[in-house]
Formats: sequence, structure tokens, C-alpha cells
Amino acid sequence: MELNLPDDSTIYRRIERDSDKRGSIVSIVDHPIQNVSLIESNPGSHRSNHYHHKDFHFMYVLEGEIDYFFKPLDSENVSYFKVKQGETILSPPKEIHSCYFPVSTLLIVSSGFPRDQKTYEADTQRVEFINDSNVKDMIRKYGFN
Repeated sequence: MELNLPDDSTIYRRIERDSDKRGSIVSIVDHPIQNVSLIESNPGSHRSNHYHHKDFHFMYVLEGEIDYFFKPLDSENVSYFKVKQGETILSPPKEIHSCYFPVSTLLIVSSGFPRDQKTYEADTQRVEFINDSNVKDMIRKYGFN
């Protein structure tokens, strides 16, 4: 099945599909997935600092926010998004990404592959990217939005 995902990390703003007197329906993911996880991140914590060979994931922010950094594998050009409550960020394959959580954050993460440890580790390449010693400088340098 062809997924037609973007090659770069992309923010999907709130996509309201339907609304009436009962309430509304907001789409989070419109692609085939094999896992949905609920992830809690404490203030000041980091996640990711890796890329996936083939897998991808959508991260929907239920509460909190993410300082999200990403770059192509073959480049030093870093990009940045502040991902806010109600937004979804796509992390495509073959793109280094890192998440810093300045506040307590709750995410729904939808992945293309199963999330068992063996499958996840086989597709994930860890890298040194964003950490406690450089995150504040990286936010100052790239955090323009």
C-alpha cells in the first residue's frame, strides 16, 4: 500500500472533520498504522534522538507541548517546530528527530510498525542530537515559531 507521506516532519493542525450539536470529530491519523501508544513525558525530559529506517509515527499532543527538532540524515540543517496541544507531528522514515518536553506532556503516538521491542529496535538508529547540555541553545537558535 502506498502511504504518500511527506519526506519531512510535518505538523498537522487540528483537522475537524465534522461538527454539530452533539460535538465534533477531529481526525488525528488518516494512514494505516499498526500501533497506538499513550506516552507521558515529564517536564525537562528528552525522547527520540534517533531515526527510523522504514517506520514512521504521528504524535498527537493531548496535553503539554514539544520542542521538536529534526534534520535529514545527510545534512546538518536543523529545523524546529513548537508542537502544541491539539496538533499532530509526523516523523517520517530516514529523518533524525528529537523531542524535548518543557512541561508535563501527554501524547498519543500512532506508528506504522508494531511497537514490540524487537521490531522497534531493528528499525531504530540512535544518534546524539539534542541533550541537556545543548537544548537551551538549540531552542534559542532555531525556536522562531
